[in-house]
Amino acid sequence: MKTDQNQVWGSHLQSSPAEENVLFCAGRDVQPLPMADMALLPYDLWTNRAHAIMWYEEGVLPKDVLTKILRGLGQLEENFLNGNFELDPKLEDVHINVEAFVTKQQGAEIGGWMHIGRSRNDQAACDTRLFLRDALLRQAKNIEKLIKTLLTQAARHTETVMPGLTHYQPGMLTSWGHWLCSHAQALLRDLERVKFLLVPINRNPLGAAASFGTSWCPNRRRTTELMAFSEPELNTLDCISARGELESQVAQGYSVMMNHLSLLAQDLIFLSHPYVGMLGLPDAFVTGSSIMPQKKNPDFAEVIKGKTALAHGLLQSLLGVPKGMVSGYNRDSQVCKYLVMDVIRECELAPVILSGVISELEVRKEVMRNRCNEGFMNSVDLADSLSRNQGIPFRKCYHLLAKAVRLSSPSASITKEALQSALDDENLGINFSDEDFASLRSPLAVLTQRDHLGSPAPERVHEQIELMQSRLVGDLEAIRQLMTNCEEAQTICKNYQA
Repeated sequence: MKTDQNQVWGSHLQSSPAEENVLFCAGRDVQPLPMADMALLPYDLWTNRAHAIMWYEEGVLPKDVLTKILRGLGQLEENFLNGNFELDPKLEDVHINVEAFVTKQQGAEIGGWMHIGRSRNDQAACDTRLFLRDALLRQAKNIEKLIKTLLTQAARHTETVMPGLTHYQPGMLTSWGHWLCSHAQALLRDLERVKFLLVPINRNPLGAAASFGTSWCPNRRRTTELMAFSEPELNTLDCISARGELESQVAQGYSVMMNHLSLLAQDLIFLSHPYVGMLGLPDAFVTGSSIMPQKKNPDFAEVIKGKTALAHGLLQSLLGVPKGMVSGYNRDSQVCKYLVMDVIRECELAPVILSGVISELEVRKEVMRNRCNEGFMNSVDLADSLSRNQGIPFRKCYHLLAKAVRLSSPSASITKEALQSALDDENLGINFSDEDFASLRSPLAVLTQRDHLGSPAPERVHEQIELMQSRLVGDLEAIRQLMTNCEEAQTICKNYQA
């Protein structure tokens, strides 16, 4: 049943466009960008809480001072969550805004204690690491969602035969399940990359102050616990000099992931093209034309490819910013915050969109099966069979099959007569029985013969799915533990009672 559309396009679609896809494709055309430091506000609140609690436990802050600081931070958070807090540009950044708010709410004699033993340099470094850590944890969830979708669909299509392509040309027979598993495997590497990136990011720079430590001698191990970092960074100068490095690593991880998603996106564009017709894109994830009423455009896939190029450019900029800096803080590094935020904002929903597409994709099995009988798709398997069963060098079998392809024209598949003629020309005394030839014309039978780890043979695809699911569980174990640690640490800071 058709639904009313708000877009100028879409009247011919059977279902409403998915709102998240419309917004993903429209992007910044219709959506404003928030202040960069507003994205850091929740993390600056966390940093301030941990810093104040540590000083209280060290005997530096009196109980009433800590209580009032935490009360002021709680009031700011409540205002923020209710949409009643904006950063004042005259106060330059989120750090001074937060201190100013607490000072106004609780008095100068309270707010004036917030900044002891630290600088905006280590505050910003800490906030950024917390921000990047959260972004990576969200990304792990998004990648997990897409991997699970791919593997679920793959399990349903282990016997759905289709052409495998090289150079966009007919190559060898494969299955839709095998194709889906290939993309799942690439995404598992992206998940491994997230795990790796979390190691250097999840170290605490707070306490480095302006690069050279502080005579207040903070308990950096305690703030590490309160913010769920794995350990403190060891050298205070490097804590600050490293600005830009971690942002570059995150952007690199996103860029490689987007390369994988761009490959998936282009496959979907090609296989769903009306002149190919092996897939049908779900109406919820296509867009239309303002002039051509029949159009069903794969904008989501094209936008992913465009965002991939954007991520590459932002990564290159991030790599260039720290080059040639002197050790310590340099204002150049301020740019890194904007660049990495752009990468994350533009790319993080791409796996979610593709998960929706894959889960609702129309797989046209009959079209795929028919395409397997075109383009001489079983040529390699025939050559392999001859070589393996008759003891003929593979290269000679290759040339025999090349001749059989030529002799089979204008047929789109190798004929038994053409193959026998090629064999007879070589005086090999080999006769293919109808039964043997038929077994090598059956796409599913051909796949079954490729019985080795990683192949498109149906049982082997099931094996891949099981192994990938097991690897997924293993990769997520440490990530989920970190998520739990973060939630628990934040709860401790928010509910701390002096």
